[in-house]
Amino acid sequence: MAVMRNWKSKRLVWLTLGIAALGLNAGAQTYDVLDVQSVRTTGDPGQWVRSVTAPAEPETFDCDVLVTGAGSGGVAAALRAAMRGNSVCLTEETDEIGGQFASVPALDENRFIEFSGGTRTYYEMRRRIRNSYRDRYRLAPEVADQENLNPGACYVSPLCAEPPVVLNAVQEMLAQHHSRIQTFARTKIIDLAVKSGVIESALAYRFEQNDVIRIRAKYYLDGTELGDLLPLAGVPYVVGSEAQSDTNEPDAADEANQACVQSFTYTFVIEHRPGGEEHTIPKPPDYEKFRDGQPFSMRFDYSKRHGWKGEVRYKMFGDDPPIPNNQSPRPFFSWRRVLASKNIAGPNPPNDLALINWPRQDYKDESLLDRSPRDQARILQQAKRLAYSFLYWLQQDLERDEGDGDGGGDGKGYPELMLRADQMGSEDGLSKYPYIRESRRIRARSRVVEQDIVDQYQPGSRAKWFGDSVGTAFYMVDIHPCGANERGRMMMPRPFQIPMGTLIPQGVSNLLPAGKNIGVTHLTNGAYRLHPVEWNVGEAAAVIASLGVAQGKLPAAEDVQRELVKAGVQLVWFDDLHVDHPAFAAIQLAALKGIYPLSDHDLHAAPDAPVTRGEAARAIVAFFGRDATGPGSVRLDVPQEHPHARAIDIAVEAGWMAVDHRNWFHPDIPFYWTDWREGEMLAALPAARTSRTGPIRRSELAERLTPAGP
Repeated sequence: MAVMRNWKSKRLVWLTLGIAALGLNAGAQTYDVLDVQSVRTTGDPGQWVRSVTAPAEPETFDCDVLVTGAGSGGVAAALRAAMRGNSVCLTEETDEIGGQFASVPALDENRFIEFSGGTRTYYEMRRRIRNSYRDRYRLAPEVADQENLNPGACYVSPLCAEPPVVLNAVQEMLAQHHSRIQTFARTKIIDLAVKSGVIESALAYRFEQNDVIRIRAKYYLDGTELGDLLPLAGVPYVVGSEAQSDTNEPDAADEANQACVQSFTYTFVIEHRPGGEEHTIPKPPDYEKFRDGQPFSMRFDYSKRHGWKGEVRYKMFGDDPPIPNNQSPRPFFSWRRVLASKNIAGPNPPNDLALINWPRQDYKDESLLDRSPRDQARILQQAKRLAYSFLYWLQQDLERDEGDGDGGGDGKGYPELMLRADQMGSEDGLSKYPYIRESRRIRARSRVVEQDIVDQYQPGSRAKWFGDSVGTAFYMVDIHPCGANERGRMMMPRPFQIPMGTLIPQGVSNLLPAGKNIGVTHLTNGAYRLHPVEWNVGEAAAVIASLGVAQGKLPAAEDVQRELVKAGVQLVWFDDLHVDHPAFAAIQLAALKGIYPLSDHDLHAAPDAPVTRGEAARAIVAFFGRDATGPGSVRLDVPQEHPHARAIDIAVEAGWMAVDHRNWFHPDIPFYWTDWREGEMLAALPAARTSRTGPIRRSELAERLTPAGP
């Protein structure tokens, strides 16, 4: 996680890091490197910091693209780059490929995810997870035929599964491209050589081999949880919350605060083993401090001031009537249950398993960002003690619900909850890497702020339009407060886009973020940090890098977008257009160009719906471009936000569309190809690839006009 050279003066340390980032680190160098996977709840934190000396000429590996961090964004980036024919080096400081999919296998997804809002490879991962349960178990009749099987029957997501199953799905996908992806597990980037704004190579420490290697690539993608490459590359970045004077966000703080970083969490999996069993862990260090300071509770106050429900007390077990889309039911255990016994047929089904990722176990006292390796080790140790303390409280001190347990449920604690260390694959049973909610964030070419996405500022069906979109996302602005005067709050956005400008840093030409380290704010990070969003960012970064390798420069947004839609990445929000629809790519590109009808009232693509003559007028004007000039010097300056009336005037005045004998246009009746007067247009249109003359479907319009637009 952290890297720092051994110098007596911290100021000199960062000065030396800056010199190294400029490529001036000739000869052997010494680094302090934290082994995050080895941190434990007891012992001196310094023992997990290694002093590493890099040789002047380390062993060197070459690849087109170096991806650092094998979490959601990093895995997606490695996959997409390999699928495009690039050689990839993938580094991960733990021994686990999958990152956040292990720490949070109860996936945080958008409400449309079964239809839309994920990329094609993300859907492939979800399909593999579900199929693994169909292959492994005889499912109960109630769920056996469900295409959207939820193994955990959880509430937080339509797909909750055990960590090993999710990781296996990710690793199977990577294995299909093993000839192009060289994986370096237990490996951390410790330095970058940068010259004239170009990263020339990276130094990496391998924990198991106890050696330093050099990796040379053409592009460097930062998919780490904390944005580790940003300080090493010397690119400008932001830590913590911005001032309102900087972002103009209504809910930003009055002053910037680097300490206000969203809390992070060590997660774990427990099994419910009723029948009088005893599985209480030893009392952790600092238990009373954490119990009383957090404080541990099943009560939450969802502020009525914001129109919410007020105080809610969560009970331990049970299944409330299903309320989809993360609508806060009352049972705690089933909230993030990752295996539900009721889903398994047969005489001896496995017990229920639940992922424990509860706000009361969030560590908020200190941030990990821009701290020394020893400080980070100490902070991580405290966070692990907090996680253990929360488990101990569940087992010993939580007031039992009436009726729970064999004896009527009186008393305190649920000692029958057993920590399942095998689920996390770690010695202590905690996630090997904590669930990180906020990273360093690049100062990018463009930045998404609260007003761009939150529904009270965006009245239409979609959030602010970004013409350079490289993806879509949708999740509440989910703020897990820091311990430093948090001003942010949870807010609901409109379905929003990922602008390419948020992936372009300053100062270095071949570094790209591939996770939550993009150009967002402390507040909007709360909506951009989830599994499918980081996956989408990783895929977009990989396409930018791949085209950059081929073209020798930063590619144009249009080139990136064309490749992304072919790869099954949604760029414009529709809730009824799956990535496997035959016209998916054409509709996406047509929507970006203003050719495809978009509604202010819904997210429907309705690809089989008939095009109206008014929509056809807008499409043909958009096709020829806003700055073109038609017959009679008609200027095509049609704003995309309010195009309808002006587009009709232009199309009719230019003679591009037919009118009846009374010179009436009839905008609301179905459109036929013969309604266009193609001989009067600025250029020949692509040939219609259908024998039907009409009424023309929306998908047919997109497929005709998109491939060969001017």
